[in-house]
Amino acid sequence: MMELALSVLEGVAVLLLAPFFAGFIHKLKQRIRGQKGISIFQYYRNFHKLFKKETVLSKDATIISHIAPFMYLVPNLLLVFTLPLFYAKPLITSSNPMLLAYLLSLSIFFMTLYALDQGCSFGGLGSSREWFISSLSEPAFLLLLFSVCLYFKEWNISVAFLRLGEEVKSLTVGHGHFSISILFLLIISLFVLTLAENARIPFDNPETHLELTMIHEANILEASGTHLLLFEYASQLKLTIFMSFIVLLTMPYMAQTALYFIPAFLFYLLKMLILSSLIAFVESANAKMRLFRLPNLLSVAFVLSLVSLVLSMEV
Repeated sequence: MMELALSVLEGVAVLLLAPFFAGFIHKLKQRIRGQKGISIFQYYRNFHKLFKKETVLSKDATIISHIAPFMYLVPNLLLVFTLPLFYAKPLITSSNPMLLAYLLSLSIFFMTLYALDQGCSFGGLGSSREWFISSLSEPAFLLLLFSVCLYFKEWNISVAFLRLGEEVKSLTVGHGHFSISILFLLIISLFVLTLAENARIPFDNPETHLELTMIHEANILEASGTHLLLFEYASQLKLTIFMSFIVLLTMPYMAQTALYFIPAFLFYLLKMLILSSLIAFVESANAKMRLFRLPNLLSVAFVLSLVSLVLSMEV
């Protein structure tokens, strides 16, 4: 019963923190630009306002527009309860790379379906661009997960990350044999994919609504009220999940018992804030790239994932 309670508490903590991490990145970017910036808790206030607003749909919308915002959120919720983020026993213990990749694809599918169902020209523009990027990034993400699983000969992704944590911990005392080169390739590839899958600079600019440049925002341009709340929150949750993948690869530490649950959570929070700062600095130092130059950057992530997969097969 205690393990079940801690597993649920882990997931709930991440669900509550997702808007905070997004707000922290946005605040830090504004401070770097010399602006006073919003509060790091502004997204919580926005959600409270959106919850009270009316949801307006296009006259051409069908029932798909009613269910798509929820179906965009549900896969991300499942991912949160699948990964051992800072507790070694997640609520959903059985998972594999294909399941994680398909859950991400499912969420994008319903978001683009919502955009097309509105009958808006921007919806078609945004959905085509979203799948253009997703079709290039998801193969690299799948190879990345396969690399971790293949190295440890374990196709349960949760167990593979647990074993990775044990190996990295052993490295600190000089007894580990995990390949640093593989780990480095995976982290670089995953960082690029995090920016791509979450519509961050240089792939997209989440702070603009310019018609010629927006990708993610074009898909939810017609959303309002509760629907916009669900889309925005799910996007922040997805960013938190990808960031959690990075910290799991970089500095994995999961509590095995209830005694270490609080220290593991605080360490997880510290790692996420450091990574959030890095993302903010990278976005501030770069400009948005042209759409047809994005495959060049995504091909780098794919090659790094492929090389790590080959190296994992030889171990």
